[in-house]
Amino acid sequence: MKVAHYGRFDPRVRTGGVETFARNLQIVFEDVEFLTPDSGAIDRVIRERLPVICDNQMVSDWPDTFPVIGFQHGVAKVKSSLTKSWTDRKLAKAQAAAASRPNTYWVACARWIGQTFEKLHGNQADRVVYHQVDVDTFDGKLVNEDSRLILHDGRSEHKGKRLFEHLVKVFPEWRFETLNCKPEEVPDRMREAAAFLHLSRYEGNSIVCNEAMAMNLPCLFTRVGLMNDDEPLDVSIVESSEVYGSKKKLVETVQTFLEGLSTRTYQPRNWTMQNATPEAHVAAWRDVMGDFGERFGFEALTNLS
Repeated sequence: MKVAHYGRFDPRVRTGGVETFARNLQIVFEDVEFLTPDSGAIDRVIRERLPVICDNQMVSDWPDTFPVIGFQHGVAKVKSSLTKSWTDRKLAKAQAAAASRPNTYWVACARWIGQTFEKLHGNQADRVVYHQVDVDTFDGKLVNEDSRLILHDGRSEHKGKRLFEHLVKVFPEWRFETLNCKPEEVPDRMREAAAFLHLSRYEGNSIVCNEAMAMNLPCLFTRVGLMNDDEPLDVSIVESSEVYGSKKKLVETVQTFLEGLSTRTYQPRNWTMQNATPEAHVAAWRDVMGDFGERFGFEALTNLS
């Protein structure tokens, strides 16, 4: 089928998590038309009655009488309370305003997101669709015997930049390095690592964490994003408030994790293979589109689920 994705930026020329999500819709649907506020296509899409998948607050751009799918990537109010960013506060207001839009089918990329929106604004997600991972590329085949490489993505303040600067000094026998490389180089970088650490203060559902799990790396994550869903992920989890609030707790947590690498076996790929393969992703979207079609009278969709 043909669907439209409606976001602030064109994912064909812009990078980012939301844009990656949009491009990955091409794995699911036969034809995806990418729209932005500058496309001038809203009236035509309504006439053609195309199913439209909007990035959360972007549902507000569409007439209330036209049913659309709103995809909840994350909760800006939670993020802004941590980052104090003007941009995040502005986004939080837009998400709050969008929450009351009628004729909207809400989908979230993690269960905690939909539940949080229900508490904040009353628009709990109708369904959850976890991000898919290319499990053939992130194949779990590690070449990391005797590796001292610890990979992370702490390139900004809220993702733990200062924490890793401290860990580099405390653990000189380990090589802490960021995933600052081209996307196509990430699998081989992970393949050679001893572990992956993600000490973030906030996430919706981190794609890089999903990739590390698919690669079957031992992982230490703060309890953000997917870690709030209480899924059997087989990773080590620490509260973000603990490692951000105390250097002593940070060092103790990381030391315990590193010392355990020689004795504990992690298998996070098992969860990925059950919940985040391309096949599982397609099946989840099939359920979404069938439910959406039945609820709002999109006859072409009602026989999918």
